[in-house]
Amino acid sequence: MTSTCPNCAATVEAGSLTCSRCGAQLPNGVPTQLIQEAAQPPQTGNPTAPAERPGRLALHIIRSGEILPVGGEGEYIVGRVSSGQSVLPDIDLEPFHAYEAGVSRLHARIKVSREAVSITDLGSSNGTVVNEQKLPAHREHTLQDKDIISLGHLSFQALIGQD
Repeated sequence: MTSTCPNCAATVEAGSLTCSRCGAQLPNGVPTQLIQEAAQPPQTGNPTAPAERPGRLALHIIRSGEILPVGGEGEYIVGRVSSGQSVLPDIDLEPFHAYEAGVSRLHARIKVSREAVSITDLGSSNGTVVNEQKLPAHREHTLQDKDIISLGHLSFQALIGQD
């Protein structure tokens, strides 16, 4: 199930407490699954649609201790929103002082698949570092659970769940 972020109108996964696009907290901290179920009439019979897979990746922002749920399979651009920007990142780190930390507007791409989670620096100004090793631009790097990633000087830990 999905719902809509009241701030930016992005589609958000059921159970999310924050929007993965703009970082806004969802209404009253109530999981979107409960909001969505309340808005739908009860189903009868056996539904044939497969159940949605739970989120597989979350980012633990080290400085603040906050955890940003990212979600399941897909590609996510990580960066910061700036006024007048026409292309927006999927994961906005500006609420964590990304500009001051040297995070580019479109800094890196995180790819989540059944097989692996990977990150690619998109030619950012201040680079992407995984476990104290700088990544070459435009080269995919496979992440492991609990890897420490730095975009500029903003660090977070990859929390990779098992399916």
